[in-house]
Amino acid sequence: MAVAALLLWLCTAAVGSYLLATSVHSGNPEPEPGESVPVPAEQPTGAGRDPATALPAPGPERPARAKDRFDPPSLQRAKSEPLPGLKALAEFAHPALAMIGVGFWLGYVVSRDRLFAVIGLGVLLGAICAGLSWFTANTRAAQRAPGAADSGAADRGTAPLSASPRLLILHALGAALTLLFAVLIAVRA
Repeated sequence: MAVAALLLWLCTAAVGSYLLATSVHSGNPEPEPGESVPVPAEQPTGAGRDPATALPAPGPERPARAKDRFDPPSLQRAKSEPLPGLKALAEFAHPALAMIGVGFWLGYVVSRDRLFAVIGLGVLLGAICAGLSWFTANTRAAQRAPGAADSGAADRGTAPLSASPRLLILHALGAALTLLFAVLIAVRA
């Protein structure tokens, strides 16, 4: 049963790796540092323009404090998060804890030492908590984005989750089954 739990854990990690690889940069509309950014041409403000048809130039959002006015949009978004850095921390911690847990579980499968099973179970619980935090932070960021209901939300910096719901459910189901197997083995061992 320990080998079955290890294989299930590895399959769950494979689905998670696929999710991470396919959706890591999908919500990042900002150009890379080496890319060129198109700059709109200035429109003349002379007497030839009709003020009624003139559209105001879209500008960046106004920061709340005067010292923040030179912050880039990505930093303004990061500062507006309820818990700044939670999404980035969970994005790192979830896969890192999962791989550490796989290592401890592999140690249990090889040695059959109960200590490895208990440590692997604890790390698995931490990985699941980090994954739930990551999912919650992404969902809240997508809801908090201005105009998240329309299709242009990606143009404003925070895109809704781009991962397939079926793959997310498969990953969550694999994690739940792995947790169930690990608990049963750690209690019995």
